[in-house]
Amino acid sequence: MSSAGGSQPLWLLLLPSPPREVTPSSVRSSYASTISQVLQKAADTSSSFSTVTILDVAIPCDASNALEPFYYSSLQNLLGQLYKLICLLCAENSIDVQYGNDVDVRVLLFKEAKIQGPFKDTVQVVEDDPSVGPLVSLRRLACCGRPWQRVCSTDRDDGEILLQLFLRLRNEAFDGSKGKIVIERFPPEPSYPASTSLKTPATDDRVIREHHNAVAVGGTFDHLHVGHKLLLSMTALVLNSNVQPGVKVERSLIVGITGDKLLGNKKFCEYLQDWHQRQAAVQSFLLAFLVVNEPLQNFSSTMNEKKEGSLGRIVMNSLPSDLVIEYVEIFDAFGPTVTNESISALVLSGETRAGGKAVNEKRAEKQWTSLDIFEVDVLDSAEVDPATSDYGTQDFQNKLSSTEIRRKLAKKSGTAD
Repeated sequence: MSSAGGSQPLWLLLLPSPPREVTPSSVRSSYASTISQVLQKAADTSSSFSTVTILDVAIPCDASNALEPFYYSSLQNLLGQLYKLICLLCAENSIDVQYGNDVDVRVLLFKEAKIQGPFKDTVQVVEDDPSVGPLVSLRRLACCGRPWQRVCSTDRDDGEILLQLFLRLRNEAFDGSKGKIVIERFPPEPSYPASTSLKTPATDDRVIREHHNAVAVGGTFDHLHVGHKLLLSMTALVLNSNVQPGVKVERSLIVGITGDKLLGNKKFCEYLQDWHQRQAAVQSFLLAFLVVNEPLQNFSSTMNEKKEGSLGRIVMNSLPSDLVIEYVEIFDAFGPTVTNESISALVLSGETRAGGKAVNEKRAEKQWTSLDIFEVDVLDSAEVDPATSDYGTQDFQNKLSSTEIRRKLAKKSGTAD
């Protein structure tokens, strides 16, 4: 369910605000019908043009005041439940790389618009608008210049209000110069729970008050799937976004990507993507999630010399608001977390929490400050609602495995057992 970009069809699905209680069943009740229809149509396009359709799924969340604490668990739950639903729907509808109809889905977050005055007469969108996301305004999303060919929405009242506001903002910015966009509305579920903003966090939610200006994450990132996307999204969200206009704050998002030479023993290794392909896929996703318009990107690519035997190639994206994304080739479990003292936070999956402890032990040996560890839940079938999905748990898990993706590619080419 991923692609590094290129000239693929590019679609946008606008979703209305999430339900009051974000659970597997409520998310399915709110969005499954619309998402399923859009996925099937996108998959047909992928099949017809022998390519991968890119589908940006944008959903609002309440983040109107950048000075308020960031509720980590609430946003992780929302993103996780959406990606889980998308994964299930792709499995249920046989949308996959092995069928030649894959769809690259990327969930984007935007801040809820504050509408003043009657909608049909006067609309004023009150917003503080960073130049780089991940939490951007609806205006920034509409005006970022991304060349969506099709904009989809759900055919219900709140969906129509969101669509019309998005189109108005886009038309004001481009005055038709971006070319014609196909608009398509899809029927919602017969009944769906009331929507709201994510204003009330769970009682056990983790409150992030610190401003982390250098955040790291690591992995192999082979054949980028929804588990990777959730991990990368939460890493970007941990990064300090409380940057006031005119104030220079240097920020770094550092992604350690395993070097090729460490992957030779992987199953179906002949279908492993090389480091440059994996780096390009991670870059494409992060720039999409940060809602960066491609013409504004300033890239520099360098090869650094080895430092303590742990680092290799580095690709850097220098973005607005003094944000630099570094993609670093790593050859051990530590990478830049033990060579870059400025890193203050590490994001990892629940299955690799021991790695965070080992990193902090290494940093303690150098008398460096310990990293703040943020854990991302592993997407699994344990919370799949059996009343709403009869798809097998093993098939669901296979959608979240790079090994299984390689096996499917091998099977498609006739080389798998």
